[in-house]
Amino acid sequence: MIKPSQDLKKEFIKILEGIDRSKHRQDNFRNMCEMAYCALAKKTQPDEEKAEKLEARYMEIVGSYRNKDDVREMPKLLSLVTLALSGGGCDFLGEIAGEINALDTKNGQFFTPYDVSKFMAKLQIPNVSEIIKDKGYFTLSDPAAGAGCMILAAADVVQEQGFHPMDCMSVHAVELNRMTYHMLYVQLALRGIAAQIIHGNSLSLETFTGAYTPAAIYFLGKHGRLFDPAERQDESRPPKTLTPIINGEQLTLL
Repeated sequence: MIKPSQDLKKEFIKILEGIDRSKHRQDNFRNMCEMAYCALAKKTQPDEEKAEKLEARYMEIVGSYRNKDDVREMPKLLSLVTLALSGGGCDFLGEIAGEINALDTKNGQFFTPYDVSKFMAKLQIPNVSEIIKDKGYFTLSDPAAGAGCMILAAADVVQEQGFHPMDCMSVHAVELNRMTYHMLYVQLALRGIAAQIIHGNSLSLETFTGAYTPAAIYFLGKHGRLFDPAERQDESRPPKTLTPIINGEQLTLL
């Protein structure tokens, strides 16, 4: 049986290949991901100057296309991403990036298949329903998040147990690659996952930028915090420890 996401991927790639053929499709894909990131991250950016920089970067990308009909195709791509993620069961942008050769394979970048991530998520969070019933939510940390496949799989596991991820799951995720950081943010934002996402290096603790997903605002209003004080991460730095805490409320996906 063909998954609905497979048909959506075909439609996505078809539209992508018709956009500004003077550019490589990988570049159009990167631009789409960054435009979506700028539009979504601006909504949760409390710093006016940083919000303006996101707007300026968005318009800079728009300005790189001579034919504005090409720009108008970008929302169509984003709508396909939204539709695919709403059904769960896939790492949509990660799969697209792999199919169009947009990954940094020279530096060994590859993404774990969704089915493998789902299996690993089930092993990592076997008692998550007990934590949610006891506390109301749990925190998940991923120090090398990629496009978010493991986190998306964890959200699907939570939903299968009768909970809505937006209500009971907060995430701290770090990703080093710039394009992948944009993919990660867009996918978690559209999946409705409350997250603080850092573009940085978990090993050197170097940080470039970061943003909260729109669902983080809802989660904060519901629970009064995104992370427990003992778990709270400085928003300007990646996590100081990568040690998984399985018996507590913070779970680390490796």
